[in-house]
Amino acid sequence: MESRNTESRDEDPGQGAGTAQSVVPVSDEARSALRRERALVADLQALLAKSGADAGGEAIVTLKDALRGLDGFFLLVVVGEFNAGKSSLVNALLGATVMPEGVTPTTDRVTLVTHGDEARREERSTELSYVTHPAARLEDLALVDTPGTNAVIARHQELTERFVPRADLVLFVTSADRPYTQSERTFLALIEGWGKPVAIVVNKADLLESDAELGQVIEYVRTNARDTLGYAPPVFPVSARAARRARAAGDDDALAASGLPELEAHLEETLDTSKLRLKLSNPLGVARHVADDLARAIDTQRGLLEEDRRTLEEVDRQQSQWRKDVRREGQSYLDRVKTVLLEVERRGEVFFDDMIRLSRLATLVRTEKVRAAFEERVLKDADAQIDTAVAALVDWLLERTMQQWEDVVGFVNERRSAGEERVIGEVGGRFQYDRQALIRALSERAEGALERFDRKDESRRLAEALQASVMQTGLLQVGGLGLGAATVALVSSVAWDITGIAAGLTVMGVGLLVLPRRRAQAKRQLHAQMQELRDGLESGLGRQVEEETERAAERLSRAIEPYTRFVRTELDRLEELQSELDAWRTEHAEIAALVERI
Repeated sequence: MESRNTESRDEDPGQGAGTAQSVVPVSDEARSALRRERALVADLQALLAKSGADAGGEAIVTLKDALRGLDGFFLLVVVGEFNAGKSSLVNALLGATVMPEGVTPTTDRVTLVTHGDEARREERSTELSYVTHPAARLEDLALVDTPGTNAVIARHQELTERFVPRADLVLFVTSADRPYTQSERTFLALIEGWGKPVAIVVNKADLLESDAELGQVIEYVRTNARDTLGYAPPVFPVSARAARRARAAGDDDALAASGLPELEAHLEETLDTSKLRLKLSNPLGVARHVADDLARAIDTQRGLLEEDRRTLEEVDRQQSQWRKDVRREGQSYLDRVKTVLLEVERRGEVFFDDMIRLSRLATLVRTEKVRAAFEERVLKDADAQIDTAVAALVDWLLERTMQQWEDVVGFVNERRSAGEERVIGEVGGRFQYDRQALIRALSERAEGALERFDRKDESRRLAEALQASVMQTGLLQVGGLGLGAATVALVSSVAWDITGIAAGLTVMGVGLLVLPRRRAQAKRQLHAQMQELRDGLESGLGRQVEEETERAAERLSRAIEPYTRFVRTELDRLEELQSELDAWRTEHAEIAALVERI
């Protein structure tokens, strides 16, 4: 919206008359308090915005109203018919041409007039204008000029809902040649509901031909106003234009005859210093109430977040413990595989003791029979036992991983219910929304992970990963076999190599002294080979278990991280907000003490 200089009229005899003094003498301390209060309320608005309060919420609206109440030390609302001379009276009171005057309606909207370094007009809406002017009296007085009462009743709720409730005095202007019309009566009834003090000005008093005629008009207005308001308000006959001319000419007698000094005396009496102190105290009380609500909201949010933080720390601690438990419990499953191989080695040693001796020479020569005996007596069902042990390892690891996500779901449900049980209030709107959104997202990720968990597919993937990890050790080179079958095939080939060497030696006629040494050597070689196999399996399987553990932990950390980051960031934000609120309270206390001294 464009701003333009307020129209001024050089031919106006009152233009530039600076002799009009302040309606109420105001001290420098009061002016300082007013400036600081405006800044204080604006700072609290900024704190509310930073807290995430809804811009249209009650707290923000309340502060905006409080800030409007500090437009000046006192608020004077001028109402009346369009041709009653309201603008002329305003200009006479202010000692300057602030509002345009004319025989046709000059004010088509509610106009708030406040002090400013230069004369400017800003159209805020189709119903509201803001005017600033350097007139001296506006330093202590904010003034609302209005359209005719017909227009106000029809469409200007802005006046009755926003300005009249804050008015220190309603100046009701009626014209001496057309006093107290029906629309004025109707509007005065609206004002009565707010319980505001009313003074009635019968303007254009110089149009009446005699004092008797003027007396009749005054009595008529007073009587009808009493019927409307329930009490008889003061009535002042005034000639606003005559007053301006007299003041410009320095004619005290003419000024007194205009009736304006009596009206000014009433304003000074009504708007005294005690009322000034009350006016400055009211916004402080409103602001303190809003600040107290904000402090409670901060405490509530911080308490909730501290619980969230402790819960997240507990989740982190459980995560660390989960890793330790998986490593410890995982070792027992790896030991099952090692136990199967230890049993194979033990049976292999017994087999060598029984087979590699002179009495078995005839059997040793029969290769297929020896192989069959080895598979029957040594290998037995080792492949099935290994596969069973690995399957148990897979099932256990999957179970522990699912348990992780179930714990997350439990955490989410616990924190969600905690948030719903607390009343954050309007000040915590954004905080509550963000927190619930993050918890909801975390819940969806956790529940989605459980829903997508296909035990059969995941079991097959993990088994293949375990086998691939063992293959990477270079011990097992047999493709297309299960881990158990591949392991048994390796044991069989190693043992057969050892047995074959021993059999070859016997065929060559090894004597009684050499054969025992060869048998012992075969057992040592079997042990070495089996130890390497056990170590390789433990290393490969253990490494894969560790990778799966870290993979599961990383997925969980990624799922929780957004909320962890939110908690950390919000706690920092609340700490900063609390610090600023504490500083605000200090300033509030200083201003309150200053107001008490006025």
